[in-house]
Amino acid sequence: MKSLHSRLAALCLLAAGTAGAQSSLMGFQIPPNYLSRFASTELVISTEAGYGVRALPLLMSQDVRISVVKAPTSWDYNVSTRVQDTTLAAGVFYNVPRLEVTHDPAKGLQYGGLMQGKGNLSKFSAGYAHLLWENRARLLGNVGVAFVDGDGVPYTQTEATAGYGRSFGKLGMYVGGAARLFAFPVQQDAQGSVDAVAVLNVSPLPGLTLDATHFERFVTGEAAVPAFGLGRYNETNAGATYRLPGDAAFGVGAVRTRLSHAWQSDVTTLRGDLLLRLSVLPSLVGPSVGYQWTPDGQGRWLVSLVTLPK
Repeated sequence: MKSLHSRLAALCLLAAGTAGAQSSLMGFQIPPNYLSRFASTELVISTEAGYGVRALPLLMSQDVRISVVKAPTSWDYNVSTRVQDTTLAAGVFYNVPRLEVTHDPAKGLQYGGLMQGKGNLSKFSAGYAHLLWENRARLLGNVGVAFVDGDGVPYTQTEATAGYGRSFGKLGMYVGGAARLFAFPVQQDAQGSVDAVAVLNVSPLPGLTLDATHFERFVTGEAAVPAFGLGRYNETNAGATYRLPGDAAFGVGAVRTRLSHAWQSDVTTLRGDLLLRLSVLPSLVGPSVGYQWTPDGQGRWLVSLVTLPK
């Protein structure tokens, strides 16, 4: 699951103050919120994820992002934006040409189209989403047509998600889950899956935060569209972060260690991060060194640049 796989990337921000954010630069008017957009920009420097930049904002009133990344086995060069709950994207993503229009607000009408090259999934869909339980739960229903090797495959998608978080003094917790069903009436196939996640964090001492996460996915049935198919998955993560006191313009801001284990693949990863404080950056940034153990005994070192909010 991509959302659980560690993507080693780091924040790349302008080394300039915000005083000139609303003035003109080389004849261009800088949007008032331009510098804040860099909070989601990633400078990718990693032996795992490659080298380049993701989600770099262009100097435009509309928040348009570009990405150029050379990964070990793929290239990314694309442009994307988000306009009134609609994602527009075009370019090459992980070596695959893509053109996408997806309208997916938290509630209300949903629709989208995705066209991809090299025999990858293309689809068109429409549906509706409801919010329930004081917006803690979402119910989504879609109907669509997916294209596999040029053949159209009608499908329905039903998905329910919910989550709840609460704090007990220095202890914080969150539990969430999702249940989804893809049905393919022509092929008379269906695949159902259930996800569950639990998150705990605690601050036993000033500056010290301990956290743990466990994720489980259970799957039954078969998907007539391979790109929709999921498999059994579970992963456990644990970490410790210590933020050093002080607010010097430059210095060590935090040290962090992270441990994860993917149970199906029996892969264990341990990382250590040294995060520096720079007054011109809104996040801590620094090097990360880790090691990954695999069942075949061919472990490898992992080196990257990482960030942490101040």
